[in-house]
Amino acid sequence: MQVRRDESGQTLILTALCMTILLGFAGLGVDIGVLFHAKRNLQIAADAAAAAGAVDYLYNGSTTSAVAAGKAAATQNGVTDGSGGATVTVNTPPAYGPNAGTAGFVEAIVSAPNPTFFMRIFNRSSVTIATRAVAGSTAGGPCIWLMNPSGTGLQLKGGYDIEATDCGIYVNSPDNGDVSITGNGGIVNALYLEAVGNPSPQHSPSPTPLTKNAGARSNPLRNLPNPNPSTGSGCDSTNTTAASLSGDMTASAPGDGKTICYTKAVTLNGVTLGAGTYVFGNGVTISGTVTVNGGTIDVASGTYNQPSNATLIYTASTSKSSAYNGISLMVPSTNSSYACNASNPPQLQLVFGSSSSLDGIIYAPCTQVYLQDNGGNIVATGIIAASLYDNASLIDIPNYSKVHPTTSPLLVVTLVE
Repeated sequence: MQVRRDESGQTLILTALCMTILLGFAGLGVDIGVLFHAKRNLQIAADAAAAAGAVDYLYNGSTTSAVAAGKAAATQNGVTDGSGGATVTVNTPPAYGPNAGTAGFVEAIVSAPNPTFFMRIFNRSSVTIATRAVAGSTAGGPCIWLMNPSGTGLQLKGGYDIEATDCGIYVNSPDNGDVSITGNGGIVNALYLEAVGNPSPQHSPSPTPLTKNAGARSNPLRNLPNPNPSTGSGCDSTNTTAASLSGDMTASAPGDGKTICYTKAVTLNGVTLGAGTYVFGNGVTISGTVTVNGGTIDVASGTYNQPSNATLIYTASTSKSSAYNGISLMVPSTNSSYACNASNPPQLQLVFGSSSSLDGIIYAPCTQVYLQDNGGNIVATGIIAASLYDNASLIDIPNYSKVHPTTSPLLVVTLVE
């Protein structure tokens, strides 16, 4: 008997089998790539929906409005609720995850069916992909902003003491001398101290280390309006006769979100002021104890004079209807008496043997906030200025965004999940 050993053609069969397997893997790879691409696009829509909803809720405080804003953002990014089998669910507060039930946070869940190609062989013509994102308003950023574009931003001498344990200090100047510390007996107690420049101060801050070459930030309140008492622009009412305000004037306050402008040089003599914004067009002098309940002192023109032993007790507005929400004392950049001068910022002197308390932000973007007295201290919930000089004074800066977590103008909307 003759046994045939002709093996020709086996390679062709093996090649065909291998090609079938390779094509199967290639097809699976194509489908997976398409689905990953679709998931990335859905994640973009979810991120946009969560962020838009959180921003809307921050400013409007309305769940309905936040949901509508979130769905509109998803549509702008290619996913419309109820269209083509897609669903966009916006929850505020979130229903799932570590931020479930947390006010001010918005959750977006986006899903949509996506067609497959080679997976159809296995009776899978589409796969539903779902993505999720959560955004919310957080107390992100410093509470001491020193925005001088050049020169020295932070100057510390003697027995200085800066207590900002819930927030940080940011120095905007890119110069190598942007932080100057010539006293070794002081304290900087903050979450961080960041400088855009590369300073080498005589002494290192303690216990907070100095971070150099930090990323640049923008003035968070740079778009505040500036009323003009001389023209009446931005003023709801104007007082052209008062040269002194004293006693309890709460009953005559302009009201939250309203502005009264004074055209003469005014002395605040032991006065109590109610809600509203008080704009001084020819300077203001502080005498005795001056109290502001839910309002803003705005030195639009002229100088701010605070003699020794004068005391401030200011509480800023917490109403989002006020353009000056969160601002207790303001010296705008348009005040020519405090014109921006990076090499020599004009001084806003605040501490002279007295203790003052401001539940609100000191906003003076062109000035040097100047504190020099070991017998006095100031408590404020934020400082935004060109620079800060502290010689032997205590500055206590609680984080305004933590003290007022739903109304702070310094809140930042970020993606947290």
